[in-house]
Parts: sequence; C-alpha cells; structure tokens
Amino acid sequence: MALVIFFAISLVAALLILPFLLNILRYLGHLQKNYTGRDIPQSMGSVLMPVYALAVAWALFTGLLPYGLVLRAAIIVFGFGLAGLADDMFGDDRARGFAGHFRSVLAHGEITTGFIKAAAGFLFAMWAVAGLPGFFLFLFWRAALVALSANLFNILDLRPGRALKVFFLLSLIYAWLAASEIGILLLFPCWLALLAYFPYDLRSYGMLGDAGANILGGLLGLVIVLTAPLWLQSVYMLFLVLIHIITERISLTELIAANPVLNYLDMLGRKDWN
Repeated sequence: MALVIFFAISLVAALLILPFLLNILRYLGHLQKNYTGRDIPQSMGSVLMPVYALAVAWALFTGLLPYGLVLRAAIIVFGFGLAGLADDMFGDDRARGFAGHFRSVLAHGEITTGFIKAAAGFLFAMWAVAGLPGFFLFLFWRAALVALSANLFNILDLRPGRALKVFFLLSLIYAWLAASEIGILLLFPCWLALLAYFPYDLRSYGMLGDAGANILGGLLGLVIVLTAPLWLQSVYMLFLVLIHIITERISLTELIAANPVLNYLDMLGRKDWN
C-alpha cells in the first residue's frame, strides 16, 4: 500500500500543480519564444521539485527509501532545479554550449549566466556524490557524469517532447540493465510527473526549461552513479562525451532531421500551434 500511495502522490500532485503553474507563469510573463516564434510559458519542468518533495517525504516516512540516498537525490533535484530556474529567468544568449561559455570567460573575461549555472551544477554534483566509496578521483568522474547528463537534456530541450522521450528511453534502458529497485524508486516520481506533463510539452503549451532539463539529466546521472555497475557508468559517460563533442560542431536538430527513423520518433505525438 505504501508503494501505491507513493506512485499516486507523484501522479496526482503533478496533475494538480501543472494547471496552476501554467497560469502563474503566464501571469508573471515568464514566457519564451519556442522554435516557431510563439511565446509559451517557460520553466514548466519546475513542477518536478514540489512533486519530488511530496513523494520522497512519503517514501521517508514509510521507509521505502533510505535517508542517505534521498538526501543525495534532493541535492540534485533542488540544486539543479533552482540553478536552471535562475538561468531561465535571468539568463542571456551571449554564448552557447560548454565551449562558448568557456571561451567567453577565457578570451573576453565575460562570465555568462550559462557559465555560472555550469559551475554551480558541478559543485552540486560533487556535493551529491561526496563520500561514496572509491578513490578520490572517482569524485570528479562521478560529478562530471552527473553534470554532463544534466547538460545533455538542456541540449535536447529544443523541440516539443524531445527531452522527455529521451529521458524515458535512457531511464528505461538503465532500469533494464541495472535492475536496481532503489534506483527505479528514485526515478519514479519523475516518470509519473512527466506522464502528466507530456501533453503540455507535445502541444507546445509550455516549455520544460533548464529548470526541468537539469533535474531530469542530473537525477538520471546520479541514479546511474549510485546504483549502476562501473561498466554501465563508463558506457553512459562515453555516450555523454560523444554527444557533447558532436553537438559542439553539428546541430542536433539537423542531425535528427536527416535520419528518417530519428525524425519520425522526434515528431511522434507532436502538435505545434503556430
């Protein structure tokens, strides 16, 4: 019964909070032009923070999840979520991508909001993985995996539904290969909240934003670090590095559009309102 209530809290909380959040963002004028040029509410992914808080509070109360792992997950969900929300609200477009932000700092002495978010994200990632067994250098490996995973979903959140589809795909592959009950429970509030949010994103009613993308990628990376075998962590790290190298040189959207299978999956369920 405790598990059923855990699932119900995640789904029902998202269903109740999402319409309220949508109206609040519209009222505050927190809008962003999507790729069609239409202004839509930004940072809808911030719904994950209250949903996760309610779900894990119940999980702690009933003993479904251990306190230590919940604390690590909370650092990522709220640290990355708030950093992403700040960038959504106050960010600028002076530079794009990791290389662009670092070039702005090193070549021009300009500290962009993206650079601040990246630095803060890495510090939150180090905090979340601190104290895990292994050599000291593993601290940086694990933090880098979490940070790169978060940035992957920032890269993906350029078209409706894209980041959500990839999150479900990668997290389900993780669940199949790692088969960790605790890891799956840590991800479940996001899975169910995203099921409620999917129609908003696919129909371009709202945008996930860095607030949501950071949480999805960061939490998935953390769960892999905490519960997956080293070979799976290594494969995921290699995947992240390759994707980041590719997207620094080639538009991911153009790459997807050029592949019929990827383009079909990218467009699946999408309903854009011009």
